[in-house]
Amino acid sequence: MKVRSQESGVRSQKTGGSRQETVGRKQYAVGSCCLLLTAYSLLFFILLTEVHAEEKTVTLQDACRSAISTYESLMLSQEDLYQAEKGIDKAISQLLPSITADGNYIKYSGSETSGGLTTQPENSSSFTLKLNQPLYSGGKEWSLWRQSKKKVESSRHGVEANKEDIILNVSKAYYGALKAEKVVEIKEAALKRAMEQRRVASTRFQVGDVTKAVVLRAESEVANAEAEVAIAKKDLFIARDRLARLIGISEDFKVTSPDIQNIPEATIDKLISLSLEKRRDYIQSRIDEEVAEEGIVYARGNFLPSIRLEGVYSRKDQDPKSTLFKEESIYGGIIFTYPIFEGGLRKAELAEANSKKRQTELKRVSLKKDIEVGVKEAFRNLEVFSSIVKSYERQLSFAEENYNMVFKQFTYGLSTSVDVIDANTTLISGQSSLVNSRYDLQIAIVELQKNTGILLENILGADIK
Repeated sequence: MKVRSQESGVRSQKTGGSRQETVGRKQYAVGSCCLLLTAYSLLFFILLTEVHAEEKTVTLQDACRSAISTYESLMLSQEDLYQAEKGIDKAISQLLPSITADGNYIKYSGSETSGGLTTQPENSSSFTLKLNQPLYSGGKEWSLWRQSKKKVESSRHGVEANKEDIILNVSKAYYGALKAEKVVEIKEAALKRAMEQRRVASTRFQVGDVTKAVVLRAESEVANAEAEVAIAKKDLFIARDRLARLIGISEDFKVTSPDIQNIPEATIDKLISLSLEKRRDYIQSRIDEEVAEEGIVYARGNFLPSIRLEGVYSRKDQDPKSTLFKEESIYGGIIFTYPIFEGGLRKAELAEANSKKRQTELKRVSLKKDIEVGVKEAFRNLEVFSSIVKSYERQLSFAEENYNMVFKQFTYGLSTSVDVIDANTTLISGQSSLVNSRYDLQIAIVELQKNTGILLENILGADIK
């Protein structure tokens, strides 16, 4: 009995120990799983954060706003506007009084007297405060003021025109980056098709269905497709770099296809009338013509007299003082000036002003003709691209069906590798043509909006400041 009890005790101790070991192993396994889960979660979070940090999406509107806020050419035109605004201050200063102060001190070699009167003192000093107020100068000051105001208005339109130029360039670069991305997708898909053709050719060669030449031709097509992918990726990097230069972004970003813009429903005559009303450069040309007219008014003012009011306060001191020496004096007067002869300067200035007026008229007429031609050209391009997009869509549909049919025939030995290569080339051409025509259509719409002067509000809406 004692032996059995001891054996049972030993068995119970072993059983208890094995249970503890089992529990410990389970706890260890659970802890290890928790640690691994935590590590994987942390790694996933880090990777997700990096992906989001790298994939910054820039829309067309964001790109335009960024370019407008950072591009140097717009800053230059804004400086022109600032200088024009300062021109108003300069013109107003011609209407306001001017105050000048003069002072001098003279030391002589010695004093001299004659008949008891001092003819030359030891030293003398004087201080003069002079006020000048123009009253009339042939209307030149007011003409200069009106010119300055018109130049400010012209500079504001110049800033807006510069914004439209920037938006046009950004839009072209943006659609160029989108086009480059699509080309990369097309070339990568072509590489996959070439690799599949190589696989089928190798399989048929192994069973003796084709010669080694077919496999080598397939290998050549794969190598060429790989080179095309590399070139397409290079072009994509260049397109993105050009866009980044315009919008002032240094970190990695991606572009997204904007909403398809509708084709304007208007006749050419209406578009031309709209462009002459909205185009900033044409508005500037009209303002420049008005400025030139004011220049004629300013030049004619040189033939008229000028009147100004002058007031002077003077204080003098000398040592020794003479008997008739007066220390302080105040006087005022009206000064009338009329130019009689100045060597023909006024006639030359008036002739120059008239020439500038004729010059601005010719520039405006020439710009009007250029605008009409530009609107017609943009409208014709839009018509052509909108029609060829539908043609290329049909071409691509036929090319895809043709490739699928030819490749299936090649798989069963009913067509040659040359037929597959020709069908693949036709498919790539159709895909590329459709992509180019679709984005060229959008660029044509943007160019038509630019030519009609409505690009700024169409792209940015109310946020055009």
